[in-house]
Amino acid sequence: MSRFLVIVYILIIVAGCRKNEFVSDDRYALLNITPVVNKDEATIAHQQSYIDLFKIGIQVTNSNGTELYFPYTKNLLLSNSDKWVLSKPVCLSIINAKIYAYYPFTEIEENLTGLGETAIVRLNIPKVQVMASQRDYMYASQSTYLPSGGGPIFYVNPNVTLQLNHALSLISFVIFKEDFSGPGELSNIEISDNSNLSGLTINALAGDKLSMRLADGTIINGNASSNISVNSVENSITETIDPGVDEVQLKTMVNGYMYVVPSVFSDRGNVQFSLTIDNKVYTISHTGEGELEWIKGYQYIYKLRLTATALTIVGIIITDWDVNYSGEIILK
Repeated sequence: MSRFLVIVYILIIVAGCRKNEFVSDDRYALLNITPVVNKDEATIAHQQSYIDLFKIGIQVTNSNGTELYFPYTKNLLLSNSDKWVLSKPVCLSIINAKIYAYYPFTEIEENLTGLGETAIVRLNIPKVQVMASQRDYMYASQSTYLPSGGGPIFYVNPNVTLQLNHALSLISFVIFKEDFSGPGELSNIEISDNSNLSGLTINALAGDKLSMRLADGTIINGNASSNISVNSVENSITETIDPGVDEVQLKTMVNGYMYVVPSVFSDRGNVQFSLTIDNKVYTISHTGEGELEWIKGYQYIYKLRLTATALTIVGIIITDWDVNYSGEIILK
C-alpha cells in the first residue's frame, strides 16, 4: 500500500471514530492506551513516575493474535506528550483486539518480525556495558482492557490500561565495610560461570539474533558467554554495619547492579562475582550447592561484607523489582 493511500485510509478511520460522528450505529471508537509498569516489578529506571518518558512499541491484532487489526498496526509508537498518543490512530470496531507491546521502541523494520503470538523483537545485550546505560527490556500481551479482569478490547472498551512486564533478571549488590580503611570506590562488576556450558547469554555473534517474544517475554537465541560485566559503576561504599534483611531498606542501598538474561546454572558453585574496589579485584564464588536459577521479573540482592583481605557473601534476598536506587539513571 502506498504512503498516500495509507494516509487517506487513516483519515477515513479517524473521521469515522470522531465523537458524534460514529458510523454503523456508533459501533466504532478510537483506541486509547495508558501503560503502567507491573507494580510487583518496578525498577528505578522504570518506576511508574518515570513512565511518561517511555517510548513503547505497539502491535494491534485480532483477539487470537493471528492477523493485524489493520495493515498498519504492526509497529506503532506509543509516547507521551501531556497524554499518551499512538503514532497512527486505531479505530476499534465490533472485532475484538489484542495488544502486544515492547520497550524500548525501535523504528528499524528488521528488528521486529512476526505477528501476535509469533512476534519477536531484537535485543542488544553485549558482553560489556556501562552500568547506567543498561536497557531494561519490557513486554506486554493483553486482550482485555484491564491487566487483570475486564472485558475484551473492542469499540465498547476502547480505553486500555496496558501492563508492562520485565523480561530480564536484576542482580544487585549491597556492600558494607568492616575493618576496611580504603575509600571503597566500586568501579566494575563481573559475573562469570566456569561451567563447560555457561548459563550467561549475550548477543549472538552469528545466526539468529538475540530476541524477545512479545507474547510472554521469553528471550531466545543469543550466545553463551563465560562472563559479563558492567563498568563505570562510580559508587562509593559507605555503610560500615550489616544493613540487615529488610527488603525495602536494602533496595535503597544498592551499590551496583546488572540486568541479565534469565539464566539457569547447572552448578551454583561455578558462578563467581568479581568486583573492582579501589582498583583491586575481589572475587567470590556463589554460596550453596546445586542448580541456580535467575528468573525474569525478579531482583536478586547479594549482600556482601568487605574487609581488608576479602569480600564475602553474607546474605541473598530474592524479591520483586520495586527498587529505589540513588544516582543517575540513563533512560534509553
